[in-house]
Amino acid sequence: MKKILLASAGVMTMSAGVGYAACIPTPSCSSLGYESSSSCEGGIKCPFGNAWNCTVINKVNEITNKVTELEKVIEEGGTSGSKGDTSNCVVGSIFYSDWTCSYGSVIATKAPIGVVVYSDNAGHGQVMALNSLGNYTWGGYGTDISTLQNFSADSAASKDLASCENTNKIITAGNKSTYPAAWAAHEYKTIGTNAGDWCLPAAGIITNIMKSMELINIGYGLVSGSEIGTSSYIWSSSERDSGNAWYSVFSHDYGITSGSGNRSKEYNYEVRPVLEF
Repeated sequence: MKKILLASAGVMTMSAGVGYAACIPTPSCSSLGYESSSSCEGGIKCPFGNAWNCTVINKVNEITNKVTELEKVIEEGGTSGSKGDTSNCVVGSIFYSDWTCSYGSVIATKAPIGVVVYSDNAGHGQVMALNSLGNYTWGGYGTDISTLQNFSADSAASKDLASCENTNKIITAGNKSTYPAAWAAHEYKTIGTNAGDWCLPAAGIITNIMKSMELINIGYGLVSGSEIGTSSYIWSSSERDSGNAWYSVFSHDYGITSGSGNRSKEYNYEVRPVLEF
């Protein structure tokens, strides 16, 4: 009889427990985040009434759109359109894919894409790519590009800074078979940049490199880029005449020569593209 009485007591206790649980009030939809009075596509309906939570699906859509945009940027090797503060981008600075700079040290969380080789100290300048793209002919031997200014003297060519303006005129004048060097620079791209952003450096940029080569090569050393040597022959986008264009010879006063009379446009020299900022 004692065992039966204990079992009965247990049943009564459980029944009391069930009765107590049934007294918990039903939560309101608004307290659970279901704040919309009308349904929404992809939304979640409140189980206790006619209300919906549309915030969740909106957040999902927002995240999905951002991921899609990022995937497109990565696929194209380009930028989302935002560019950083370049006010501290001085010669020798490391230039990153987010269009910011650091001088004397590397920011490990960022992607370096070049080294600043010219700066006007007002937030604008030009960045040279981390490595050479290889050797190409300038092209168009025997043709004087009418839209492109001719520089007959190295003193005048050394002041030409119009890298992208020159390059655009060259590629407009012919295809990649006609002007291989300019087209190689024009088609180059990195994370944070697109094809068409990079250019063949103007002769004045090469002159500036000669004047600041030590600082520039320190920057290349920090990011394991290809340093520029005193014997590097690098094409510029500055034209001398129908047969010659200016290229680097760092033993000269201005660091450039046109090799006049030596069919220089047909020679194979390095292409080191630059990016204007």
